[in-house]
Parts: sequence; structure tokens; C-alpha cells
Amino acid sequence: MPSYITTHRLKLARRHYVTTASRMWFNFYPHKLRTYVTDYGDDFCLVINCSRQCDDAFILPFHDFRDFFTPAFLQDNRRWHGYIRADDEAIRLTPCRAGHERLAHEYHNAFHFLQGVPLPLPSEADLEEFA
Repeated sequence: MPSYITTHRLKLARRHYVTTASRMWFNFYPHKLRTYVTDYGDDFCLVINCSRQCDDAFILPFHDFRDFFTPAFLQDNRRWHGYIRADDEAIRLTPCRAGHERLAHEYHNAFHFLQGVPLPLPSEADLEEFA
């Protein structure tokens, strides 16, 4: 069965910036992020979908991660890229040799942060079934 994010990606993307992680690496682009900031201020989420087959996503409220998205962390002035460390679920932006990092286990499958999305959201019992 496809993940909630995969199933509802088009509807989610109307209100939240959705990206897909490849081997836990992800990208966010300034022009697209600016669109969400213009439309929603900091009241939207950055969604990193880590699997198309099961619910494995990081739901990051932008207001909690706004400090990650500064020009200093842009890679080649084109994108922010980073990865999720599997050992402790830390989100890390990695421009050049510098970096910015935050533990993110509380944002793993945190579907309750999403506003204006299709219901029902995956329940904690559903999520534990696949853990």
C-alpha cells in the first residue's frame, strides 16, 4: 500500500512543500520555498517523504526550521540540500563543508502538523504496525 504522502502528494503540495528523499538525501529550492512563504508566511510544513511504499516521512513546520533556509546554506545559489542521519534522525543541511543540524525524531511521521490535508491521517497504531 502506498504511503499517505505518496497517495495525497498533489493535495498536500497545495499547502505544504513536499519533496522526496533519495537514500535520505533531500533538496529544497529557493523559488519554490519563496512561493510558500509568500502564500502562507511561516504557517506551512516542509515534508520529506522517505518512502513511497510505507509511511516514513519527516513533517517539519517551517517556523521551526526557518533558520535552516538562509542564503549562507544555499548550495551554488540554487538549492538547499541535506540528509537525514539514520542513527538519531537528525536533519542536516550541508552546504560545502559547513552545516546546520537539528534532531528531528519528534517530526518523524508527525502528520498532526499538517493543515488542510485529506483525512483520515495515519493513526499512531497504523504507524507502529510498520515500525
